[in-house]
Amino acid sequence: MSSTKPINVFYCCSDSDKDEKLRNELEKHLTILQWEGIITSWHPGMIGAGNEWESETYTQLMTADIILPLISSDFIASDNHWNVLAKLAMERHNARQACVIPIRLRPVDNNWKLAFPNVKALPSDERAVTDWKPYDRAFKSIAEDIRKVIEKRTGSRFPIQHSLQDIGAGVIPVASAFWKLTSASINIVATTFLSSAGRLRYRKRSRAKLTAITKTIITVGIASAFIPQLSNLLGISSSESNPTLNSTQQIIPIGWIQIGLVNKTSNGLIFGDPLLKTSDPQIIDSLLVPAPRTVVTIKHMVNLRKKKSPSSPLGDELQPGEKLKILEVDHLGEGSSNSPYMQVWAQVGKCNQICDK
Repeated sequence: MSSTKPINVFYCCSDSDKDEKLRNELEKHLTILQWEGIITSWHPGMIGAGNEWESETYTQLMTADIILPLISSDFIASDNHWNVLAKLAMERHNARQACVIPIRLRPVDNNWKLAFPNVKALPSDERAVTDWKPYDRAFKSIAEDIRKVIEKRTGSRFPIQHSLQDIGAGVIPVASAFWKLTSASINIVATTFLSSAGRLRYRKRSRAKLTAITKTIITVGIASAFIPQLSNLLGISSSESNPTLNSTQQIIPIGWIQIGLVNKTSNGLIFGDPLLKTSDPQIIDSLLVPAPRTVVTIKHMVNLRKKKSPSSPLGDELQPGEKLKILEVDHLGEGSSNSPYMQVWAQVGKCNQICDK
């Protein structure tokens, strides 16, 4: 059983009975990862009676570490799955808040890949699951690749002995080969040196000591060449080794902008809710309420506000094309208490070299 926090896996699957049966089979193949405490999984079928479907789905999607869109004609035909959930998943993927791995369930036109640019889909041989016979072969391949993704993504949180074994696998063969090439020369040098010193009766013992010391020096020297690779073997990048580099605290807030409207509900603001179309131009390149740490691009010129209020003093102008990081998201009621809408405001900071998109 793993002592680390499990990875949250979100199955983004259509309501089709065909897709649900295939999702269930995939989940069975990933069960061993759950038994090992490596992952937990969630899909909409787990929503309890009385819970709001939309709210629970968005909450789970926004907290998932790995999102598995299960691609099929039914998935693409679903407006909610294709135009809302898939786009929100890719926003989180691009912001490095989650990892999106599309799963080819059933054959469809390859244009679906346009919604998931630069993302590797599974199975890795470009065939859909239903093109395999039997399906278990496809699910086995998918499960193996997902395990590799998890181990690569969280290598620093898995037992370090895996990395030490990798280092040893590189150091020991090189040291052994080098030792075989030089051991004969060392014996000759040791014998000559000790004989010239007149210590013949201690020759064997001293030569053994000198040999052991030399061998240790060679091994340590070769091992030191591998030390700079330790961070790579552990799956730690240079930015990850300094966790404050990518934190939102390193980006200075420059003000607030109103990014759109959402329907007023008793649940308040939910990340991933669609931003409603209004007469005003679209301010950011997202059609959904962004989560904190999301990187967005300004679509139209907008003035910053010092506070999240239309009456707050104006700040600098933001120009189209500027990239910003969302630091905080909040809502305000529309001017009229009878309005069915809420204003969505975002506190932002400029990216410069710090944004991790």
